[in-house]
Amino acid sequence: MIFQKKGKRPTTLLNKAAKSAVIAALAVSSFTVSLTPAFAKTSHHKHSLPAAVITAGNYSHRAAIKLAHTVNHTRTIVAVKPKSAHELRLAKKQAAHQAKLAKIQAKHHLLVAKHQANKSAHQTKVAMQDRALASGNVVEAAYSMRGARYRMGGTSRGAFDCSGFVRYILSHTGGVDLPRTATEQYYNGAPVASGDLQPGDLVFFKNTYKHGISHVGIYTGNGKFVHAANSHKGVREDSLGESYYANHYAGARRVLPAQMRAMALAPRGN
Repeated sequence: MIFQKKGKRPTTLLNKAAKSAVIAALAVSSFTVSLTPAFAKTSHHKHSLPAAVITAGNYSHRAAIKLAHTVNHTRTIVAVKPKSAHELRLAKKQAAHQAKLAKIQAKHHLLVAKHQANKSAHQTKVAMQDRALASGNVVEAAYSMRGARYRMGGTSRGAFDCSGFVRYILSHTGGVDLPRTATEQYYNGAPVASGDLQPGDLVFFKNTYKHGISHVGIYTGNGKFVHAANSHKGVREDSLGESYYANHYAGARRVLPAQMRAMALAPRGN
């Protein structure tokens, strides 16, 4: 028995386990007593049902409803609903958009990285040029400017022409002031024979793009010189032995003081 009387007051001894058992029993057997039509016709019998039984029946009913709701909700979540044609088209467009966006972002990141790398390389190069100019070594300074752009009339690191390059290097390494054009520079300093050339001497060429003295560079030793060649090549090192320069060679001038000539003879750093 799960019910017993103690004096005049009925006491329910249902614990949680007993309640579960009662609910299960009621759900399975439909509790024949409470659902029998003959029993339900007699009001005396109806009202004489124990309160615990009625409570258990209500509890079983609510539990069944809750369970059914949970099952249906779970089915709704688990069930795979087929997508309509419109939804499929929309999903395809969204996927294409996301792919295009990812491609644009990747390209942007690549450009930013390239810009940062170029900026870093430029800063490194400028710092190296500053050190070379400050060293007082004309040859070292001339080498540091290789790769600079050529522009007719250019006199700065942004772009040089041939005489602007020579004038810039000599003025920034040792304060040697030269005229602006190659023709004017040719008449400065002492003439030097081709066999006596030393690093730092100026070498001149004639009839290149106009008649007379028209080009100049800085001799660096071993038959080579650094110059602002043209708009296609920029500042670079070439050999006096190349046929073009050999055919247009006009002579050399020594304009550096002894101390700067000695510095120009020093071994070139990397």
